Order: sequence, then structure tokens, then C-alpha cells
Amino acid sequence: GSGMFDQLGDGQRAVLRLAGVAAATGFVLWLLNREAPRPRMLGAGSHEEERSRLVELLRELSRRFFSVCMDVASVTKTVRAKIEAGKVDITEEALREQLSRQCKVFEKLADIQAEVATQFSCTVEELQELQQRHFKDSEVRTYVEGFKAMLDDALGGDMPVLPNVQVPKELTEEKVLQILAEVYALETKKVLDKVGGKQVSVKDLGEVLSLAHRDAWDDTFEAHRAAIGEGREVYHSALALYMKEETFAKKRKKIDAAHQQRMVKLFQPETKAAAPQPAA
Repeated sequence: GSGMFDQLGDGQRAVLRLAGVAAATGFVLWLLNREAPRPRMLGAGSHEEERSRLVELLRELSRRFFSVCMDVASVTKTVRAKIEAGKVDITEEALREQLSRQCKVFEKLADIQAEVATQFSCTVEELQELQQRHFKDSEVRTYVEGFKAMLDDALGGDMPVLPNVQVPKELTEEKVLQILAEVYALETKKVLDKVGGKQVSVKDLGEVLSLAHRDAWDDTFEAHRAAIGEGREVYHSALALYMKEETFAKKRKKIDAAHQQRMVKLFQPETKAAAPQPAA
């Protein structure tokens, strides 16, 4: 019965052969899938339920890794500025590698994965298998690829963007800048309350500054809870997204520079700012 096959042109024969191979491969894959239906994980009763629990898990994982990447981005900014100022000769690849090591990025990611897996009653191996199993799902894929994107941005000195983030309508460019300005004003006030008119050692000053910085963000986020929605990751992601626009970036730099100047003035002994503050 190969007579009909012989009458076909070479091209058509090749196509038929390929079709045969594809059909056979498809059949083998189907057999494999059929033969061993893997048990569901995360206590799910169906594929869809497993997917939505995985999405919940990946959202939590992203949230935690996001804050690691925020820290990496600020370290990177400082390091890159020093490298530029000192004209240090280092390749981009070597720099990223060094920064990842210095910031212990992969150890931190491994810790976060272990913690979140435990929280969702699965192992890290199962978590990886789940990601492969549901990788075709666009929401899952965006999370999985989002880890690398957040880290790439951070190692480049840019702020990360939370994968699958939904920026609330209220969080406009103006609102984001307004919140930033409020944080800075509050930070300055908190520092003044602590050190106004006092001589402070460098070590204590560092502590005062980082505490004022943290509390100012906390208080401001609390005050704007309605606009920020899910939390600080949403705000910082919106800020990172808007920073890609030149006019916004310019306005933001202006606010940053003004804040920097105010802080410097607070600690110049020859200025009036160091004199005891009259009680309000």
C-alpha cells in the first residue's frame, strides 16, 4: 500500500511524515498524562481551585519579594552613584552579580519561598511543580516571570513593580506626589521633634533618621488607606510606573531635592535650625 505515498511530491511526503510524528508524539503525551494524573495539591478539589490557591500563594510571595527588591534598588542606587563618581571600571554583569551577592538576594528569596510554602501547607518542591503545572495560565505566568522582572529593575537601580498590580483610580500621578510630599514633611517634623536643639552623635542620628523615615511612611499610608488600596506595594508600584514618564520623573526629583536640602539644613550647626525650637 505505499503506491499512493510514492506518487506524492517530496514536500508533501515530508509534511505527511511530520504529521505522523506529531500525531504519535501527541498520542504519547496524552498516554502519559492519562496514565499518571498527579494528585491535586494545596488541598484543592479541582484544577481551577488549585490554580486560584496557587495565585493566592504567588501573590503573597511577590509581596514579600517586592520589599526585598525595594531594598536592593536603594542599595543599587547608592552603589551606582559611587561607581559613576569614582569612574570605577566594572561590567554591568559583574556589578549585578556583586549586588545580588551583597544583598543576599537568593538566600532571601529561598527563605521567603520556604516561609510561604509552609504557610500554605506545601513544600518548596511542590510549589515549583505547581508553577510548572499552571504556567500556561497568564496570571500565574505573570507572577512567575514577575520575580525576575522585579529583581532586574532593582539591580538596575529602578524601583520594582508588583506583578499583576491593579493601581486604583484614586492613585493618580498628583495623588502619588502629594503623598510623597506629605511623607517628607512628616519625616522632617519627626526628626525636629527628636533632635531639635540637641547635640546628637552620628550613630544616634542614623537611628533617629531611619525611625522617622519608617514612621512617616506608616502614618501617611494609614491616612491615605482609601486611595492606596491593598497597601504600600501598590503605592510604590504606581510610583515606579509613573517614573517611566519624563514629566512625572522631573516633578518627583524636584520634591526629592527640596527634601534633601531641608534635611541638610537641619544638621548644619551654623544655621538657625539647630537652635532650640520655641514650643508650638
